Amino acid sequence: MRIAYALIGALCMLAGANQGAAQAQGAPLRAGDRVFIRAGSDTIWSDSLPVDADGRIYIPRLGAVDLRAVPAAGIATVVRSALATLYRTADASVVPLRRVTVGGDARKPGVYYLPPETTVRDAVAIAEGASEIGRANRLVLLRDGVEVVLTRWMSTSDGAQVVASGDVLLISREPWIRRNALAVVSTLSILVTTIVAVTR
Repeated sequence: MRIAYALIGALCMLAGANQGAAQAQGAPLRAGDRVFIRAGSDTIWSDSLPVDADGRIYIPRLGAVDLRAVPAAGIATVVRSALATLYRTADASVVPLRRVTVGGDARKPGVYYLPPETTVRDAVAIAEGASEIGRANRLVLLRDGVEVVLTRWMSTSDGAQVVASGDVLLISREPWIRRNALAVVSTLSILVTTIVAVTR
């Protein structure tokens, strides 16, 4: 019976996690995010348009398109509808992009604009992972003012969660003693040898 309850509990937790991931992936874009648009198969026009503080993008010759309450999955439909007056929307490519910062001791720290389905692991991989002094197994996620330390993100569901708009991912630095262990041991060895030689 206990095993059955444990299995039910695990399934409920998994369902809740999947639901949370789906909600995060489908959340509307925020200020600072972007929408990539390419109109026409022969690339009549293309651009990456920023989302302003009011949740709008401005399309040349069309004006503002309000995306405040539009789920990420519905942005392409809304934008294509707006483009219909100027371009053949069947050829229009529309990709919502979330603004994510990867920093700390990443090999290529910076601001990246990533599709909604991008996971935490994907984002770190795009920044080429931890640098030589980075601690690859310890990642700090800053989201909506909350700091979460992910210690096993490479092999658990922590790394499989999708990124959210405004996320900051910080790769921690290896402790000084670990990075300089060989030098410390060598120095101590020399000191011990010197002390022994002097005290003889």
